[in-house]
Amino acid sequence: MRDVAVGFLWLRAAVDRCRYHHRRGVGRLAVCSGLALSSGLALAQVAAPAASSGGIEEVVVTAERRPETLQTVPISMSAITGEALEKLGDKNFFDYATTIPNLAVGMGTGAGGQGNGFGVSSSREIIIRGVAGNNTTGLYLNDTPIPVSMDPRVLDVERIEVLRGPQGTLFGASAMGGTVRIITRDPGLDRTSGKVEAEGFDVDHGGGGYSADGTLNVPLIAGSVGLRVSAYSAFDPGYFTREWGGVQDPRSPSVPYQPGVPVQVGSKSVGADQQTGLMLSLGIAPSGLPGLTVTPLVIYQRSNSNGYPLADYTPDNLIQIRPLNVPEAVRDTWDFEALTLTYDTGFGRIIASGTHLKRNGFDLEDGTDFGSAIFPGTPYYVAQPLYNNLYIKQSTGEARFESSLHGPVQFVLGVFSSLQERFYHENFAAPGLCAALNDSPGCDNLFTQNSPNADRQRAAFLDVTYNVTNALAFSAGVRRAYLDHEGTLVQSGYNGPPAGGTFSTNSYSNHSENDTAPRFTAKYQLAPDQLLYASAAKGFRIGGVNPIYGPNCLAALARAGLTNGQGFNSDSLWSYEIGTKNSWFDNRVKSRLSVYKIDWKGIQQTTNLSVYDPTGACTFNETTNSGAAVSKGAELEIDAAPIERLTLNLAVGYEDAKITQVTPGSLTVLGQPINEVPKWNGSATVQYSVPLGERSLFIRSQYRYSASRISFLNVAPLAGGRPLNSYSLVDLRAGVSQGPWEVALFARNLFNASAEIGDLNPEVGELTGRPRWLIATPRTVGLQLRRAF
Repeated sequence: MRDVAVGFLWLRAAVDRCRYHHRRGVGRLAVCSGLALSSGLALAQVAAPAASSGGIEEVVVTAERRPETLQTVPISMSAITGEALEKLGDKNFFDYATTIPNLAVGMGTGAGGQGNGFGVSSSREIIIRGVAGNNTTGLYLNDTPIPVSMDPRVLDVERIEVLRGPQGTLFGASAMGGTVRIITRDPGLDRTSGKVEAEGFDVDHGGGGYSADGTLNVPLIAGSVGLRVSAYSAFDPGYFTREWGGVQDPRSPSVPYQPGVPVQVGSKSVGADQQTGLMLSLGIAPSGLPGLTVTPLVIYQRSNSNGYPLADYTPDNLIQIRPLNVPEAVRDTWDFEALTLTYDTGFGRIIASGTHLKRNGFDLEDGTDFGSAIFPGTPYYVAQPLYNNLYIKQSTGEARFESSLHGPVQFVLGVFSSLQERFYHENFAAPGLCAALNDSPGCDNLFTQNSPNADRQRAAFLDVTYNVTNALAFSAGVRRAYLDHEGTLVQSGYNGPPAGGTFSTNSYSNHSENDTAPRFTAKYQLAPDQLLYASAAKGFRIGGVNPIYGPNCLAALARAGLTNGQGFNSDSLWSYEIGTKNSWFDNRVKSRLSVYKIDWKGIQQTTNLSVYDPTGACTFNETTNSGAAVSKGAELEIDAAPIERLTLNLAVGYEDAKITQVTPGSLTVLGQPINEVPKWNGSATVQYSVPLGERSLFIRSQYRYSASRISFLNVAPLAGGRPLNSYSLVDLRAGVSQGPWEVALFARNLFNASAEIGDLNPEVGELTGRPRWLIATPRTVGLQLRRAF
């Protein structure tokens, strides 16, 4: 035990050194990763016995729509098992996404900057290998694409796969940069099992919260029918304080909101979020039809927040000052139904699935101060809430055959169809404004928008692999897709003083095209544990037509050199990649290294027109094709189990993504970096356990890092964009397990870093001088109890 204590003191010293470098502004990935790994090795040397012969367990993935191990699939990818997610306490997308090399999280981003979302609930975007923008990364729930702004809770997950590089051949048009797949666990047919988990925690500046969930698997008919049910309830406290009245924040012009009225303090827990969810699935394997499995699945999730979890002015500011008490809110509710049939023929599998998704997102944004700024003469004492509703209904169907032939040729052949219908309604209201301005009727409705639109996709795909020898194989695949988009935009609103009066517009747009996504791969097995591979793949996304905007946007369009209602074409890229996957020392060390280059042409870049409107009256987006970009980089992942009970994980990504060509009238600048893409990111994880008789003591530590980025979301490229600082996050978890029981103490964001995830483009528009920042949750300390059975 003395040696164990020495080891833990070594680890504590490493954490202190990481904190020291972080405070001095040199908390880089290499520093803290190296400290974490070296301290883990030191801990192992003093606290663990000699290594046994066992190695790292193989992870089976389905990145190529057939079961393969992570070390043999010729794709740069990361895979996180459900067990690993549970051990680290990951609950949501940000928890695990920030550990993935060359994956970044944006808030409505584009290659040159844009604002695609409608408030907080639908603004998040996923950027892989510098390919930023709307519909450039696929997010899949099992075999079904879902909107990337959704965040299915990590509850009963088999694994998460992150595929880097174009995946359009097998996963469709929205996978130019890559694909993230969340794969749920299937019901078991033979054994009753489950787990329950509860945790209570305290968030710095926020107070107490909780999370409780459970999973139960019950065979209804042994060997034939199994039921699996998972449910959760969670409350995350808000950590922002809302103040109103008095004067504005000192960083803005000191204009009295309500002269003579003192500042009033409202809720001190703005951004609190209540979440509930349920997942139910059946596994049916009829005894009379050997090889057939039927799996119905239903998922429901709801979150309800009492405000925007955004910092004003600077990322470390947790006070939101407004002229009036107009509480903001975010709600997101969705349900997902799926039916999957799998039939094993003996020479391959036939898989057919159909899904249906409904989503209702709601955002209430306080636009009082912004409305008063863009409409001179509008009094601050008139509340101006902005209501946003986004309704999505999506149906998909896919059928494919995955061969398992006796011979050198294997293939995957399939067809896919989807229809996504969206309806967006926005209402910017100012009750009482007409009376306050003594204006004509109509000014109480500052702005209203209704925007129904639909996307249709039909595709066929084929991927063929030819095994020349036991060591050498070539693959070629292609997807042929028909894509169609149509939409209507209806707008009406108030012209504002001094002109007064109202305006209205109504426009319809339609765009359709056929696209092809080929992919070529070669892999060579140098030795049973040494793989080399190379690939070339094309990615694309559909073009479209911009809506016709009202008179409030004509001046901004002219300044940007754009035409009202102009169209834009599809854009495409080619990605070239070489990589190696290796296992060493009896599978105690596994590494994956890849190098890539992406050539991107005719980029769809969506720019917020408010950047070109000094009055701020036009807050819409315009999409154009502008120039080209190149992204070059590499990823390295290492898993190690040098001795028994110790695992080390290192993941590092480097990418250099920038604009290489601009077109006349372009809204980008030659050489500018791709929006919100860091050059370096990654993570380091150490896990170690110590047997104590019938019990086991464990400690797990994770370090996550992102280099600085530049956002062009609210600041034009010509102005240099808005710098986003680098951030480092350290999580620590320690506890005891005994049989089916486990209890753990944990600290997330141990050093309370104000990590700048991104700046949000408010739907009402960014008030001059007041950016709104999405930041990491402050330090969270808690206790978790888990029991498996």
